[in-house]
Amino acid sequence: MYDLIILGMGPGGFEATLTALRKKLSIAIVEKNKIGGNCLNRACIPTKYFWTGAHQIEKLSVLKDYGIEIQNTSINFQRAWEGKEKAITFLRKSLNMLLKTKKVPVYKGTGRIVGQNEVEVIKEDGSKELIKGKNILIATGSIPVSVGNIVPDGKFVITTEDLLERTDSLPEEIIIVGGGVAGCELGYILSAYGTKVHIIELMDRLLPMPDISEEVSRYLLRKFKKMKINTYFKTTLESYEIKDNRVFAKLSDGTQLTADKILLSIGRKPNTDIDSIGIEKDQKGFIKVNKKMQTNFKNIYACGDVVNSPMLAYIASYEAKIAVDNITGKSIEADYSIIPYVLFSGYEIATVGLNEKQAKDKGIEVVTGYYPYTYNEKAVDEHESEGFVRLVFEKESRKILGGTIVGTGASELIHIIQMAVKTEMTAEDLHNFIYFHPSLSEIFVYATYDIVAGKLF
Repeated sequence: MYDLIILGMGPGGFEATLTALRKKLSIAIVEKNKIGGNCLNRACIPTKYFWTGAHQIEKLSVLKDYGIEIQNTSINFQRAWEGKEKAITFLRKSLNMLLKTKKVPVYKGTGRIVGQNEVEVIKEDGSKELIKGKNILIATGSIPVSVGNIVPDGKFVITTEDLLERTDSLPEEIIIVGGGVAGCELGYILSAYGTKVHIIELMDRLLPMPDISEEVSRYLLRKFKKMKINTYFKTTLESYEIKDNRVFAKLSDGTQLTADKILLSIGRKPNTDIDSIGIEKDQKGFIKVNKKMQTNFKNIYACGDVVNSPMLAYIASYEAKIAVDNITGKSIEADYSIIPYVLFSGYEIATVGLNEKQAKDKGIEVVTGYYPYTYNEKAVDEHESEGFVRLVFEKESRKILGGTIVGTGASELIHIIQMAVKTEMTAEDLHNFIYFHPSLSEIFVYATYDIVAGKLF
């Protein structure tokens, strides 16, 4: 009888493991695929690895300005793939070593909850093994969704998982269905490495989500146009056929495209077909939990993509810690009020709190502070002067409500805004903080100048 059985060893399962081991719980892990889950093997980590490569490709053109002259440069995607595999293998081995050192049993197979304290492990050969635990944490993640008549076959019509885990050769031309986060990240990466990219989006802009402002969408679109990435808005993939090892596609606006592959990038659904005891789920298949991450069974918890919270690796980790803390006697509730959202596309794009439209929709009168990277000395030194920061403040109190950063370092800088929102800092607080010079962080000084000291122009 284990203290805790963890179903799934992605970000949620890993964080639960770290927390549980520190609290001296006896644990067992059930994982049917590779340790590390989707994030490490097929999403976050390989994407950021390839993004770094794509960004370096862009930087090649400015090396001469630093006195670095390189002749006969070439792009070898196969080498990039091997480098990605090396990085992921190292991280996966580190996780396995921790589990081995701490003598944590890993049951390979699909876990199914068959009793309030019982998990049946269905192994690859079809055999079954029953294990028991005082508590169970469901962290089985999500899987890609398909749409209409577009059915992934792993060769011509692929998912993001197919692309990042099994496609080690670069397609010459690709049609990406979906202009959301994954579509924009992978579209940029593939284009930088030399693929001709077409992005089809049902809505009227890239990144059509409330947390991303239209200002950001327009800024990214300009970059995509420079890269010759083709975008089709208010459009769907009406039909396609495979002929002579090529995809022939027809769009709803009548456009006809040919490509090597179609990449489905329209979202994911929870992987919650994991029990036979009546764990409650909503209409979309998400497991219902309270703020302690507890299901309708008091000793069974869930975290990550299987619950109806933002489908983000770090949210899974956050929820896993809350679950284990509650298992061990603390009373902690999840708080999703201040979550940073980050993506890596033509630029790093990060946002937290409310943007201008969201604030106005809530009836809040706001003032905003803006500053472009163009005039930041550190950004200019690094040939990274594309980008901007937009800060949103409540007009009367001047308390910060949120902010958006587009440009180099945005994924790190966003935490300054996150802490500012959490501690209810004002424009004056941000402005009068002493920042190192030259630093990217100085964008906050200049983004608040007009509000604090008055307009210069």
